[in-house]
Formats: sequence, structure tokens, C-alpha cells
Amino acid sequence: MKFLAVVLLSLAVLLCFGGSVSPLKCITCHGASSFEECDQNDEQQCQVNQNACETVVRRYMDKIYVTKGCKQAMSCNNNQQQNNRPSGKSTQCNVDQVNSFCTCCCDGDSCNAEIDNCPSTVSVPTSPIVGHDNCQAPPTRFPHGNINCENGVCKYQCTDETYELWPVGRDQNVCGADGNWQYDTPCCARPCPPYALYDDVSLYHLKSGIFEEMFSVLSELMKSIHVGPDSSLAAALSYGSEPHVASVINFNDYEYNGTLYSQLARKRLQAADQGPVNTGAAIQFAVDNILKSELGMRDNRVPKSISIVIDSNSDDDVKTAAENARSLGYLVYVYAYVREGVVYDDQQLLDITGDPKHIFKIGEFTEDFTAPWMQDMVDHFCSDPCVHVLHDDNLL
Repeated sequence: MKFLAVVLLSLAVLLCFGGSVSPLKCITCHGASSFEECDQNDEQQCQVNQNACETVVRRYMDKIYVTKGCKQAMSCNNNQQQNNRPSGKSTQCNVDQVNSFCTCCCDGDSCNAEIDNCPSTVSVPTSPIVGHDNCQAPPTRFPHGNINCENGVCKYQCTDETYELWPVGRDQNVCGADGNWQYDTPCCARPCPPYALYDDVSLYHLKSGIFEEMFSVLSELMKSIHVGPDSSLAAALSYGSEPHVASVINFNDYEYNGTLYSQLARKRLQAADQGPVNTGAAIQFAVDNILKSELGMRDNRVPKSISIVIDSNSDDDVKTAAENARSLGYLVYVYAYVREGVVYDDQQLLDITGDPKHIFKIGEFTEDFTAPWMQDMVDHFCSDPCVHVLHDDNLL
């Protein structure tokens, strides 16, 4: 009923503005890694109040994430105007910085297909939108931004240039005749990636030659994510027949400095010995001795994960320890290095993760490792920054 009321309200607003209801269709995708991948998706029928097709391109280093879909023309145009907003040494939409966020709008059926640059802006209604006054009062506090409400319409703006509205374009909200706001209140959040909020413990069992490959990629990987009190934190441990206690890197060992973390990893982590491989014991050690608040782990607002990087099957019981970790709310991942002479026990890998989508078999420590990790990070930790964001100003 709420959805129906919103649709009817939107239709009434369009008619009042003298607009016509057209069955606009737009290519729709979310977080595709290229324009080509995105454009393989089918077009989608837009709602009656969505009179524009939007393309959003987020770039971080050499990775891009493309999102296309239906949008209200006013919201799309507002987003597109943000392309020239000052950011860093140039603008929000740029080619000369590590991070870029661009929005493009058009107003014809499937006009956002095969877009690789920004088309002209769409026409925007100029008549003022007026809402009702019978909705619950909006929150008085809007971290890192401002709310301005008048005539049943609330407008949102982020005041810190490192934050942006989420969902993208949700810059205003209208109180409906049914007493409900058109949307949930948005938030001001930092772009994800690189500001992905989670705590991860990585457990390593790798032979010496493979270990050196991993270090070079780890250093690059730490450049692609932001380490800080309001974003990512990492801890680590290497193990063999038992956990190497001297190798432990705790969350509070490197003062939120990703470069220092990489240096500690090279100094402390050890290549695997030739004895048994006890992954279950390593998981339990991480739960009991690393995932602790007194060692820098953050509270339950922050998602937790355990990433296991291995080159051998385990010789001990992995299921009990892994089920215990997952029961505590920790996501568990396995990155199984494929090397000659090792045939992985797929059931054992599933016993560890509990989810086949969290099992990655990698041939070498290059894109095979970083690409699935980055995509899964986006899927899990960037899907709703309003949930995965710390609003406590004392932490920022």
C-alpha cells in the first residue's frame, strides 16, 4: 500500500506540472566492472515519476564500477551538476585523481546504452514541489550534513567534501498525503570503496616461494583500500601445525597506517613449515586471541571477516571452529592457491566458509586474487553505506 501511495502521489505531481506519463525504459545494472558488461543487461520499465535514464561511473585507481537505471529527472540533473563540485585537486568527476564519481543523464528510451561519456542534461521541472505537514518530524541530527525542511519537503546536503549523499541523488524527500515520507532518510557517507567499513583477520599458510608473491600483491592491495577508524582495519596471523604467535598483527599495532601494516606483515608473517596444516586451530586462535576489543577490534556496528589464504588442505577439524566463527557473525572466506600436486577438498572448503561464493581458487597472486576480493568487498561492505558507516564524530 505504501508503494502504491507513493506512485499515486508522484503521478499527481506530474499532472500538476503539466507533464505526461511516458513508458520510459532504461538499461539497468548495478556495479558492473565495465560499460560492456553493464550493457548486456536488459532494459527496465521505469516508474511513472522516473523520466530520465542515469549512468553513474565510480572509478578507483584502475577499477571502475558502472551503475545504470531509471531516475527522476530533477534528481538526476542535481547529481550531474555535482560532477564539477570541487574535490581534492580538481573536481568530483575527474581523470587526474585516484577517485572519481561521475553522473550522466539522458531522457529517451534506453538512451543510457553504450554511454562512455556524459550526454546533455535533461529538462527539469521548475515548479516547486509542495508536500504535506502530517509526517513524523525528520531527525534533527544529520551527521556530516544539513537538513532543511519547508512546506513538507526536506532537502539534504553533505557539508564535508569527503562525504556524499547515499543513496546517490536522494537530496530531497516529500511528505505524502498518507503521512509517510517518500523515502527513508539518506545519510552522508564516504565513497565505498575505498572507505569500506569492516574488520578483517587474515590467516596465512603459504610455502616460502608463494609467500614472496603474496607480499608484493599485499602491498598493492593496501593502496586500494582506506585504512582508518571509520573504514577498514586488518589483523593477520601465519600458521602451520600451530599458530605462529610471534607473527600476530593486531588491529591496534599500526596506528591506522596501511603502509606500516604492510611493513609489519613482511617483518612478522612467516612461511609455512613442513609439518601438519591445522587451519581449524588457526581459526579458533583468531577468534579467541585476535578478534578482541582490547586489541583494536571495533564494536558490533562494524562487520567482521576472517580471510584464510592457503596452499594446502587442512589436517585438523575445520568445521567446528569455522561454524563457531560464523555463529558469532564473522564472514569467513577462503583463498586457495592452486599449485601442482594439491587437490583441494571442496567439502572442507565449504565447511570453512559455509557459502560457496566465499571460496576463491587462485592461480597466482595477481588479478586472480585482487579482483574477486574487491568485488566481494563491494557486494558485502558497500551495498548500503548508511548501514556501514560510523556516525560518531569522536571517531573521525
